[in-house]
Amino acid sequence: MKRALLISILFYFGLTQISAARADVFLLRADQFQSHQRLFLSPLEEWEFRAGPEDPWSYPEIKDQPWIKMNPMALSPDLGGTNGRIEGWFLIKFKLDQSFQNIPLGISRNLWAATDVYLDGELIHSFGDTGKPYEAYNPILKYPIPLDLKIGKEYLLAIHFVDYESLFTQREIRLSPTNLKDFINLTGPGYVDWVTKQHKLTHIYTTLCISVSFLLFFLYWFLAYLNPDQKIFLIIGGFTTVVLIGTLLTFGNTFFEISYTLEKIRFVLFVTCQAIMVLFALFILEWVLTAKISRLSWIILSILLLVNILAHVFSISLPFGLVFLAMLLHFARIMRSHLHLIKGAKMALIAGTVVPTLATLVYIMLHKYDLDLYNEYDKLLLSLTILSPPLFLLAYISVRFKETLVAQKIEAEKVLKVSEEKKTILATQKEQLEILVKKRTEELSKSLENLKSTQAQLIQSEKMASLGELTAGIAHEIQNPLNFVNNFSELNKELVEEANEELEKGDLEETKAILKDLRENSEKINLHGKRAGAIVKGMLEHSRKSEGKKEPVNLNALADECLKLSFHGLRAKDKSFSADFKTHFAEDLPEVSVVRQDIGRVLINLINNAFYAVHDFGKTQDGEYKPTVTVSTSLVEDQIEITVTDNGKGIPEQIQDKIFQPFFTTKPTGEGTGLGLSLSYDIVNAHGGKLTARNSPSGGAEFTITIPTNSISHG
Repeated sequence: MKRALLISILFYFGLTQISAARADVFLLRADQFQSHQRLFLSPLEEWEFRAGPEDPWSYPEIKDQPWIKMNPMALSPDLGGTNGRIEGWFLIKFKLDQSFQNIPLGISRNLWAATDVYLDGELIHSFGDTGKPYEAYNPILKYPIPLDLKIGKEYLLAIHFVDYESLFTQREIRLSPTNLKDFINLTGPGYVDWVTKQHKLTHIYTTLCISVSFLLFFLYWFLAYLNPDQKIFLIIGGFTTVVLIGTLLTFGNTFFEISYTLEKIRFVLFVTCQAIMVLFALFILEWVLTAKISRLSWIILSILLLVNILAHVFSISLPFGLVFLAMLLHFARIMRSHLHLIKGAKMALIAGTVVPTLATLVYIMLHKYDLDLYNEYDKLLLSLTILSPPLFLLAYISVRFKETLVAQKIEAEKVLKVSEEKKTILATQKEQLEILVKKRTEELSKSLENLKSTQAQLIQSEKMASLGELTAGIAHEIQNPLNFVNNFSELNKELVEEANEELEKGDLEETKAILKDLRENSEKINLHGKRAGAIVKGMLEHSRKSEGKKEPVNLNALADECLKLSFHGLRAKDKSFSADFKTHFAEDLPEVSVVRQDIGRVLINLINNAFYAVHDFGKTQDGEYKPTVTVSTSLVEDQIEITVTDNGKGIPEQIQDKIFQPFFTTKPTGEGTGLGLSLSYDIVNAHGGKLTARNSPSGGAEFTITIPTNSISHG
């Protein structure tokens, strides 16, 4: 609606001013050249405008078309239609005076909008594509189009202008008077020289910034790799990464002709990285001063990134200015509160934040208010913004390294001084120490002799104590049967006297009863005499050294033999004995070098105890209990294990650490000497093995003999 209304007004206004405006011819003079020998044509008041896409050259008489007085600087986004397309024609008549004699001229464009330029009805050049599809013109560092103009001749310059305007539009396309001033220019050879100079400067700055930023990127990440505990290097490494990306984005349109869409994407990413670079430098300063980055700094970063895009892409500058000012005040407060810490190497950090911040401010101000200075110094300011922080950081690290070296040198000198003092003290004390060492050596020699004497006494005392313990055990065990023998001997003596008295009386029945008691007492004396003999025999076996020789033995066969001997031997002694036995022998068990009769004695003892345990436990159980003894062998980690397991009542916890002691037994008096397990334990130890006991998980006791690998026979 707005575009249609505007076109109607222009059309009506143009009908009233057709021929008068067409007669104006503007005289161009060489003294109208401005910076870089450019003559800005856009501000001239002699321009005529007609909106719409219709080609005026297709009409027989161009003067009959509706035109109005309006120069290109009056263009506005309001002229666009609903699709954002702004299209129209500009006309101007001009001629050159004598001051242009021998000056080669050209025409240049410095706006992304597409245009077709006609001179006297003839197309001399198309900047972009005004047709469909529309293609914007990339004006970055373009040389002017040469024009062959005659002095004093009248020319008609016509420009077909097409642009698309939207909310998300690159700043160079914004139809503002500052940008539109450079829309169409007449240029001299000085402008060509300036463009050439800008090409060279651009290539120099591009090469310098990319190479330096890449080297700094590599250097700082290498330092972060070498010093993983130093977080400052990680922060600086992240900063140089953003710098490298920002450098590539800043000069990404230098060597390649990119489209308007890619330019918009590049610019959005560039302004984002530019803001991050400035903030990163301030973050590093805050980290060095406070060893942390405050939450307020992160909040300012987030807000600044948002308003930065709004300012540079959508031209909403006020929020950016306010947040940028708040950021400067925030970090100024941090620096002021830590002013006493800012000295030496940290001064380089101050420079690394102040220089890029000022460069950024100047860059923004020049771009907003002074286009000529902006074009002249934009690359220098961008280079300062990009390279000054990492270079000042490099200076900071260098100076800090020097400060560290100086501090270490001072500390080293202090240590050297202390060392010299100690050396002097040691030199004076050396003789005293030698005398003292000699004296202490003599005392130690005497102490060593006393120690040897004391050690010999302790060994002898230990032997006597062991002998006393053994003697006490033997005395205790033999005392019981001897008491029975003595008591029954005294009793028999009295019975003999009673028998004689009864015989004298002639009472044969009483005499027979006394003789019966005498016989029973004699049997008891015999029983306890054998008990004492068994104790002595067991004691002799316990103390006797084995004279058997080791030989290769199949432990499966030996265990099976001992199991059967034990079972049949117990059946022969006690007809009421009843139990089951099982074997689980490992296949291909290697032979071991052992003393056969000694290991057999151990196995007989363990199996006898197991049968005794299940037989005794079975007396208290019902008919469902089946007493069972299991003998198994296995090869575990190059060690042979023989396990004897019963399903009796097990080993009470309070006696588990006593069962291998000499003379300790849980059997009733007369049924065990307490030497069997002790003797078995010593025999297994003599073979370099181990004998262990524990309660089986399924109930009952479990005794395990372990024979080490060095006992395995290989031949």
